[in-house]
Amino acid sequence: MSDHTAQTELPGVNFAALRQATLAEAAEHDLHVEQDGAQGIVVGTYYGRIAFAPSGAYCKAEISTARADFLQTLKDSLVDQIGSVMPDAAQAIRWSDGIRQGALPDNARLMTVQHREMLDCGFMRVTLAGDVARFSDSAIHFRLGIAQPGKTPQWPRIGENGATVWPKGEHKLHLPVYTARRVDRENGLLVFDLFIHEGGRTTDWARSVELGTQILVTGPGGGGCTITGPVFGFADDTAFPAIARIMEANPDLTGRIMLYPSHVDAAHYPFPKRTGLEVVIASEAARPTMGQAACDAVSSVADGFLWFAGQKAMATQVRKMWKEHGGAAERSYISAFW
Repeated sequence: MSDHTAQTELPGVNFAALRQATLAEAAEHDLHVEQDGAQGIVVGTYYGRIAFAPSGAYCKAEISTARADFLQTLKDSLVDQIGSVMPDAAQAIRWSDGIRQGALPDNARLMTVQHREMLDCGFMRVTLAGDVARFSDSAIHFRLGIAQPGKTPQWPRIGENGATVWPKGEHKLHLPVYTARRVDRENGLLVFDLFIHEGGRTTDWARSVELGTQILVTGPGGGGCTITGPVFGFADDTAFPAIARIMEANPDLTGRIMLYPSHVDAAHYPFPKRTGLEVVIASEAARPTMGQAACDAVSSVADGFLWFAGQKAMATQVRKMWKEHGGAAERSYISAFW
C-alpha cells in the first residue's frame, strides 16, 4: 500500500537516457523492473517504487511508498541519481508534496545516549533513548551521525529540492552502520553492540560520550532478520550482532553459520542457543579466507539462503560468484560491513 507519494518534473532530463541509466542501476542492485517501455519505466525497491515517464521533450518522476521515512530515502536516491550526471537539474527538482525546508529529514531522529556497558567479548553495549517506532524485523541496520571531536554537532536538513543536505567540512558527520540488537518500543529504547576497534572513531566516541548527549540516528535500512530455508552464513565480528538478531528472530532456523572473530574474546559474544543450527567458530588465522570459503559454498546453497557480511573486497567477490551461479537476490544477503 502506497500511503506516501510525490511527483516532480525533470526539465532538461532526457527520458531515453534516464531509462537506460535506471535499467543499469536496477541490474547492478538486483532491483525488480515492474514496467519498461516507451511509455515509462517502474522499478521496485525495498523502500518503494520509482517511476519515470516522458513529459514533452523531457520526463517526469513519481515515487511511492508506505512510510514517510522511506519517501525521504527515495527522494535522496532520485536526486543523487540525477545529480551524478546533471547537477543543475537535480538542484531544480521541486516535489508535489511540498517540502519542510530546513527541517530534520523524516528518516532521521535525534536520540540520547542513555547507557553503555562493556561486555566480556570485546564489544560495548550502548542504549539510546528516543523515537524507535520505525524499527522492525524487516530492516535492522541504521547509521549513527557522529560529530568530529571538539565540534558542535550540525545535523542534516532538507534542502529546497527535497533532498537531505549534509553538513560539510569541519562539521562533516561520521556515519558508521550498526545493527539494532534490541528495540524496546514501549520504552523507546534502541540497543546496539559496538565492536571495540582501538583508535576507531566510533570507539573513541562511545568511550567518552556523556550520558544524555544527543546523537543522530538515520534509517533503518539494509537487510531484515527473517530467513526461510537453511542458512549458509559467513560473518566477521562486526556482523556478530546481526547474526545474533537473526538467530533470535528465527527459532527454527537450520543450516550452518561460520563465525570469523578477529580476537579470541569476540568468540564469546552472547549468541542465542539454536539446536537446529550449526555454529562454527573459525580460527583467527582463517579470517583472511572468509570470502573464498563463502565462494566455495555457493554451489552447495541450492534452495538455502546465503548470508555474508564482512570486508568490502570479500563481499564484492562473493556477490559476483553468487550472480554467476544464478543465485536469486531474494535468497541472499551479501553486504560490506567495513
